[in-house]
Amino acid sequence: MKEVLNLTAEERQQKGKSNSRSLRDKNQIPCVIYGGKDPSHKIQILEKDLVKAYHTSGFSSQVLKLKLGGKDFEVVLKELQLHPSSQKPLHADFMRVDPDTRITLTIPIHFINEEKCIGVKVEGGVVSRLMNNVEISCLASNLPEFIEVDLLEMELGSSISLSELKLGEGVEIPSLALGEDRDQAVVSVATAKIIEEDIEETSEIEEGEEGEGGEGEGGEGEGEGESSESSEDS
Repeated sequence: MKEVLNLTAEERQQKGKSNSRSLRDKNQIPCVIYGGKDPSHKIQILEKDLVKAYHTSGFSSQVLKLKLGGKDFEVVLKELQLHPSSQKPLHADFMRVDPDTRITLTIPIHFINEEKCIGVKVEGGVVSRLMNNVEISCLASNLPEFIEVDLLEMELGSSISLSELKLGEGVEIPSLALGEDRDQAVVSVATAKIIEEDIEETSEIEEGEEGEGGEGEGGEGEGEGESSESSEDS
């Protein structure tokens, strides 16, 4: 069983943007914990502790233990704001859970046996990962760290869709309940030529979009910056 990640937090006595900046100058990250029967709390966590946890595999897709005021809470990360250039944490939201809490989280997909795949090793194809993460819903007690996809038996021209993923007990993919058209391919095996053509076509589309963006993109960027700054202190 994977070791549970632990974080220690303190109550934030002061609120507001200026206080949040002051906290970061002191290597503390402003955060919020909410959910369950207890009221929401504005808290702070040491930057080094949050950074260490952030770089730990499964940090955003497992139940964490957060110690606050002498109490231990089981929580999941709901949002983590990072600085756009330094990638340092700016703010985090944690939601309290218990074993019977139903939660919705995005977790990673792990692909195995890519090199041993029939479509690759025998038929000379190339694996194309179409999705690296998937949103799931389940009880906190059933939360998987990741979804594993075995490519061993995949042949050239075949694919695996969301509905074909092997999920754990009580784990569901909410998007599949919205209609058959939401059943997207997760991974496929195709010839190298097809993969190259898809990449070239995607590149041409992206270049065209960048050309159309012009000065308007700069204006949007400034607006997003202001929005991010105002939301981090909620």
